[in-house]
Order: sequence, then structure tokens, then C-alpha cells
Amino acid sequence: MRFLLYCVGVLRSLGILFVYVFKSEKRRFVRTENVLNSPLYDDVTRWQKKQIKSMSYEGTKPTRTESGFFDKSLMRKIHRKTLLEVRHKMEGMWEVSTETLRRGRGISLDQAIVTMHRLRDAGFPDSMLGVVSVELSGRRHSFAIVQDREDDFWMLDNGYFFNVPCRASKYLGKRKGIQYLIGFNFFDVWNY
Repeated sequence: MRFLLYCVGVLRSLGILFVYVFKSEKRRFVRTENVLNSPLYDDVTRWQKKQIKSMSYEGTKPTRTESGFFDKSLMRKIHRKTLLEVRHKMEGMWEVSTETLRRGRGISLDQAIVTMHRLRDAGFPDSMLGVVSVELSGRRHSFAIVQDREDDFWMLDNGYFFNVPCRASKYLGKRKGIQYLIGFNFFDVWNY
């Protein structure tokens, strides 16, 4: 049943993308380290400490990885696997990735964190990975990203926007009314 819903979501996503691909506007997505007035900054830094602690093993602490690779087909596979294994729930507080996987469900932020964690484990460098939280029509939403270009990233969403990987410039860059709240990974916090 989940796979059937996933397939329906893929068709919906492709239809939406088809409409947005012909719009002429384009926005660049360049990270800025200057995070001002984000309502999520304190929550993110608390989560980073908790997540790093959960990733630590026998006194070892994970460190930032700069080496690694970008593999588009692996990115798609990990994204699809996470969507099929971690169901979306509407309410709740976000958790560390191990807890989300144990429960098999989480809010959009939990799903994004699990995707980011799996991509890191697969060899993607930390500098490419992240989670972006946005607000649209008064509702917050988060998705994982792979920023393989300085001014653009792959959006790995849970189906709220898309459930297939999509370039931010092809969709978000052409949408009106989206407020970018914060971007982060295990070690950094930024804005767009």
C-alpha cells in the first residue's frame, strides 16, 4: 500500500514539476553563514548536540567529513527508501534519527534528518548535506537537501512538495510566498 501511495505521489510530483519548469523566474540558493532572527536557531543547536551524542560510540565523537562523493542514483535510492520506511505524522517534536527509525514515523523534520543521516553514512560529504525548514501559508515544513552546486541544491521532500528529488531552482525558486527559516546539518547552521 505504501508503495502504491509512493507511485501516485511520483506522478503528482512530475505533473507539478512540468508546470513550474516553464516559469521564467529563477532564484539562486547560496548559503550564508549569517543566521539572524531565525525562530529555530536555538532548537537546531540543541538538536545538533543531542544528535552528535547519539552518533558517538564508546567515547568517539563524529567529525565533519569533507571528502566524499555525489552519486545521484544513490541519492534517489536513499530518499525513496526513507519515504517507504518512515511514515509522516503531522504533530510532535523532532527527535534524533535513531529514535525516528525505531518508531518508523516522524514529522517532516524527522524524515529529513533520517535522509540526511543515511546520505552521510553512504559517503556524501557533510558540506553537501543539510535540512532546510521553510514556512508557507503559516505552516512550517522541512526537507533534506544535497547542495552539489554553490547556488542550487537537490530537494529531498516527503511528498508535501514532491516525493521525487527536485532541483530547488526548478521549483522553490519559482514559488512565491515561501519564507526560508533555517538550514542546518550535523555541524553547521545557515540561511538562504
